[in-house]
Amino acid sequence: MPRPTVAVAATNTVYAWRSGYLLLAFTALTWGINFPIMKMGLGYSPPLLYTTLRMILGTITMFVIARFLGILRIPHRTDIPVVISVGLLQNMGFITLVTIGMQFMPAGRAAILAYTSPIWVVPAAAIFLGERFTLPRAFGTGLGLAGLMAIFNPLTIDWYAPCTLMGGGLILLATLLWTTGLIHVRRHKWHGDVLSLIPWQLLSSVFLLIPLSLLLEDASSIRWEPAFLVNIFVSGALASGVCVAAQVGAIRSLPAVTMSLSSAAVPAVGLVSSAIILGERPGNTDILGFCLIGLGILLVGLADWRHARFLASRVRVDKCRH
Repeated sequence: MPRPTVAVAATNTVYAWRSGYLLLAFTALTWGINFPIMKMGLGYSPPLLYTTLRMILGTITMFVIARFLGILRIPHRTDIPVVISVGLLQNMGFITLVTIGMQFMPAGRAAILAYTSPIWVVPAAAIFLGERFTLPRAFGTGLGLAGLMAIFNPLTIDWYAPCTLMGGGLILLATLLWTTGLIHVRRHKWHGDVLSLIPWQLLSSVFLLIPLSLLLEDASSIRWEPAFLVNIFVSGALASGVCVAAQVGAIRSLPAVTMSLSSAAVPAVGLVSSAIILGERPGNTDILGFCLIGLGILLVGLADWRHARFLASRVRVDKCRH
């Protein structure tokens, strides 16, 4: 499942390549395979209740990890607004909409659409954060939008199928919510360790998800079969818990451009695993859309990496002058 966590930039210039790539491979494989797992899980549970169970397990797992690492702390009062923002937008809103949207479309296509968030970040950062909308960033954004147009090609869509566009629309709305949360994160000056704040972000989403799901859906409709228990454990404890901590570790161990590549790796795993597990066969437009979106994400990542190196060099020059 896509990254239900805050976005954080790696500021160290010394990278732990081996551990970083191991963590990156683990998150890409687990989150990619989680798409067909979620698709199967929806056969046992309504979407909101399924999301709630996932987030409860993920929250418990993250509290255990933070306690084990000795970093579990009460959030600083100035961090609380962004903790709630991330919990509601990037965790509850994003995951809920993706899960609901997946009911109406193949898991592989859902994986592609869910990872278009880096494309939306570029214009949003230019508008709300004043970041430069450079030519590489603009070109990367254009490739991503071309990929979306390939996936939603009006000549290939079955307009007579029920909820044809609803699923894709919900997932794209989810990526916009995630982008909104990211803009808030980038504007915020953190006082606590990012990993120590993730359990509280997840907990804030659970507080709203539990009454909402019980109000809108029937809990007795869940089929508590052994296969579902395994399914919800993998999707909750692993994808929504362990992978979140692993993602933070990878971000701290690898440069930003490598992390941008991981944004293309997850939907690739999602496409392949959905074909193997669910027997889905992605169309030519899906594959073309994935390639364009992946290339766009890579270009955006390269642009961000170059900008970060430029800013770091300016800081070093200023220090030398003083």
